[in-house]
Amino acid sequence: MPKILSKRVSNYELFFDLAVVLAIGQLTSAMHISHIGGMEIFAFIMANIILFNVWINEVFYFNKYGDSRIHDIYTIIALMFVIGNIALNFDVDFDHFYAGSSVVRIFNLLLMAAYAIIALQHFLKGRKLGFSQDIKLSMWTQIIFALAPAGFALGLIPVNLWTMGIYLIPNLLPLLTQRYFDHRSVNFPHAVERLQLVTILTFGETVIGIIKTYPLSDSLFLGALFFFGMATLFVFYMGQTFLNLNHHQETASTALFYAHLLIFIGVNVFTVGTEFLADHHHADLGFILFFCGIISFYAGVLATSPYNQDIYRLTKKAWLQYGLTLALALGLMLFFRHQQLVLVLILIVLNRLMMQFSIKNRRRARERYQIPHPDPNQNIRDFS
Repeated sequence: MPKILSKRVSNYELFFDLAVVLAIGQLTSAMHISHIGGMEIFAFIMANIILFNVWINEVFYFNKYGDSRIHDIYTIIALMFVIGNIALNFDVDFDHFYAGSSVVRIFNLLLMAAYAIIALQHFLKGRKLGFSQDIKLSMWTQIIFALAPAGFALGLIPVNLWTMGIYLIPNLLPLLTQRYFDHRSVNFPHAVERLQLVTILTFGETVIGIIKTYPLSDSLFLGALFFFGMATLFVFYMGQTFLNLNHHQETASTALFYAHLLIFIGVNVFTVGTEFLADHHHADLGFILFFCGIISFYAGVLATSPYNQDIYRLTKKAWLQYGLTLALALGLMLFFRHQQLVLVLILIVLNRLMMQFSIKNRRRARERYQIPHPDPNQNIRDFS
């Protein structure tokens, strides 16, 4: 099979990501309210999904059709403006979620505008390139996504646990319609790079959260350990997606995006959890979020393994190693949940073990296929 060349990530896509940086920061800040219950946590997770869904649909457009023509430039700038204002309207306080409230109305009008802009991008591209079946399907899909929250925007539908399922339409509809799309038009290397970039941005908010919550002047040792624990999570992610994945393949990338949704939610939940652990009023909730964030993160990272290079496919032994190590570490975390120092040390050891397993699995795979190990002195791509 010929090597799939990577489509360059344009500067306009990177410019658009600045709005995503704002949105992630506003999203984690929205959790800092006086009362946090189950519905507030649910709203926070749904807000993560909503933000990621809009970002993903714009990524798919630029991946398949974006070429930085004047229409692409001005529409992505408009979408950036809308995303920035959506960010300013993130709210997880369920007391504000009643039919017709200004919070619900403005947020959903902006969300409708975001999907309408992406639909417009497909329409304008269709006028230039011709309305292929893929462009028409993509355009009508975005219109459906834009119309879905209209009931909230008009105050006709109450916001509750069940009606918020409307926000999951962008996650569910592609599962039903993906066989009708042309997956050959998806540039897989570009998709991987965009997903890595948004993960880096998400970890960036974790960096800020930990440094602000555990400054050197107040908690030198604990702050450094939390920072290192977060960094080793990132190292494991990059080891999997940079070294193990086959970046140059022609395949549907849908599962890769869903895996990164789990990573996106996991890192943001982990961020809020580490912040809450420092507050004795919210320490118990902080542990729950910290714990669940780690589970979601590792579930997402390991879910990317079907895209690995053939020689790096995970064996049953590898899955068993990862599973048992995670189970043991999570069990110890539950036992020591009231001792922050022990908790973060368990996290660091867990991450270190997971990285070591990944490195050893790669080495064993190369030896099994009689492939020479890379020489780190040559500074080549795979230095494991």
